[in-house]
Amino acid sequence: MKFGVFWQVPGYEGSDVGRRHWETIEELVLAEKLGFIEGWLAEAPFYPTRPMSEPLLVAAAAAQHTKEIRFGTLATQVPMHHPLNLATEVATCDILTQGRLDLCIGGRWGGPSSQVMGISSEIDGDESRTMVSEYSNVLKDAWTQPRLNFKGDYWNFEDVPVLPKPLQGPYPPLLMAANSDGSFKFAAQNGMGVVGITLSQSVSNLGAHIKTFKSNINKSAANGIPQPFHVVVSLFVAETKEKAYSEPKESTMFQMQRLINVITQSIGAAGISAGDDRTAQAERLKAMTYEDVLANTVVYGTPESVVERLQQLQEELGLTQVIYEVNFGCNVPLEHQIKAVHLINEQVAP
Repeated sequence: MKFGVFWQVPGYEGSDVGRRHWETIEELVLAEKLGFIEGWLAEAPFYPTRPMSEPLLVAAAAAQHTKEIRFGTLATQVPMHHPLNLATEVATCDILTQGRLDLCIGGRWGGPSSQVMGISSEIDGDESRTMVSEYSNVLKDAWTQPRLNFKGDYWNFEDVPVLPKPLQGPYPPLLMAANSDGSFKFAAQNGMGVVGITLSQSVSNLGAHIKTFKSNINKSAANGIPQPFHVVVSLFVAETKEKAYSEPKESTMFQMQRLINVITQSIGAAGISAGDDRTAQAERLKAMTYEDVLANTVVYGTPESVVERLQQLQEELGLTQVIYEVNFGCNVPLEHQIKAVHLINEQVAP
C-alpha cells in the first residue's frame, strides 16, 4: 500500500494566508523525507478557512525543493477554468515538476463557486456531468494534437496551437474526485482514474463503488494511461485508543456539521438533479453520532488497530494509494497532528 498526504491549507479568517502557503511547501519537503509518495493539494477558491486557490503554482514551487514526491490536485475545480487555460497551466506545471503531476478534477457547473464566476445556477447535475465529459476530452485533445481541432456542444476550437505540451506522455494521469454513487462509473467510462472521497458515505461503501469502477474502465478513452483507484481517508493515530478518539473529536464533528449545513442549504436549490435527495442525505448525517462516524467514516485508533483496518481495506478494495489527512475539519491542534504523522510514518506505513 502506498501513502499520499492531503493538504487543504487550513486556516481561519484573519490568519496569515501567505505564510500558510510557504508552510505547505515546507510540509511537502518533509513529506518527501518521510517517504510519502505524493502530496495532494486542494483548490478551494472563496473559502477563507481553506485559502488555497492555485495548487498548480504551489506544486511547481514545491518541486524546486524536492526530487521524488509527486503532486496531485484534489480537486481542480474545472468550472473555474477555461479548458485551454487549464491545459496550458497543467502542461507548464508538469514541466516544472519534471513530470511529477497528477491532475484530479472536480467541481460542478451551477455550484456556488461557479456562480461567483457568472455561471448559471440553473445547470443541473446531469448537464454538469455532460460538460465535464466534454471538458476532459478538450484537455486530452489539447495535449495530444499538434493543433487542436474540436467540435462539441459547449466548446469549439479550430486549428489552435496549444502550447506547451506536458512532459508526461501522452499527458499526466487524469483522475476525478468521486463522492456520489454515479461518479465512479462516470469517471471510468470517460477514461479517468478516481479519488474516492468519503465525506458523505461510509468507507465500507467503497467496495461496491470500486467494483462498478473496474467494470466500466474504458481503455480507449484513457489513451493507454492506467485508471487508478485512490481513496482519501481521514486518519488519526495516537498512543492510546482514548487519545485517538478524543483528540480529533471536536474537529471531526465540526466537519460533519459543516457538511450537514452545506447539504441542507442546497435542498430545493436550482441545478440539483432529480435523483439527488439532499433531504435524505442531511437527515442521515444528522442522525450520526461520533461513534457512528468512528465506525463508518474515519479510521482512528492506535497504530496496531489502524494497521489492521487499512490491511482489511486493502484486501477488500485493492487500493493503489491511500491519501490521508490527519486534520479532518481543519481544527485538530497542530501538536496532535505532528504526533499523528510521526506515528503513521514510523508504525503504520512500514
